Amino acid sequence: MIALTEKAYKYAAQNANEVIANALAKAYEDGYREGYKDCKEEIPVDLRDNRNEFVDLGLPSGTLWANNYESENGNTMYLPYAKASGLNLPTEEQWKELLEICKWQGRYSSSGQSFYGITIIGPNGNSIKLGAKGYMQDEIEIGKPKYGGGSVRFWLKNHQDTNEQKAIIIEKGSGRTPIIEVANVFSGYKLPIRLVKIKK
Repeated sequence: MIALTEKAYKYAAQNANEVIANALAKAYEDGYREGYKDCKEEIPVDLRDNRNEFVDLGLPSGTLWANNYESENGNTMYLPYAKASGLNLPTEEQWKELLEICKWQGRYSSSGQSFYGITIIGPNGNSIKLGAKGYMQDEIEIGKPKYGGGSVRFWLKNHQDTNEQKAIIIEKGSGRTPIIEVANVFSGYKLPIRLVKIKK
């Protein structure tokens, strides 16, 4: 009887790994095929893992803009340019298209003293908001909405051979008319990240 038990254990040990490997291989194949099928049929699947959705504003270039800044654990992510540059940042051309094609509305407190950001409405009626999140300098938050207002800032994709890189800056301005500019910003400052992608 002992010999039979030993034989049973040996058989199980030899065959269990093969059975498990076959089951995993089958699951992998099935998952791959389903993903490929969804891609071909353009079935919208949420694969974001806390990432932002991209909004089609109806722009001629087919550029889709993220509906929010990148975040980590529910908090806005701030990165220096060196770390942000590997991401799909908007180019200056994509930014100019947004300025020229879309309708812009500043968002202010009822008194007009605090600036909360911009709502951008595309030709197709879809919109995104650029919130006034400021930036980080020496781990200190600067330009978040407080009494007197905040500022919108985020990096543009560029590779200037200096210690400054191009970024968008939108500030309160006067009379509920924000000041919007492309400016050179010290690359070591940490700015919020807004991403884009091209519609396929």
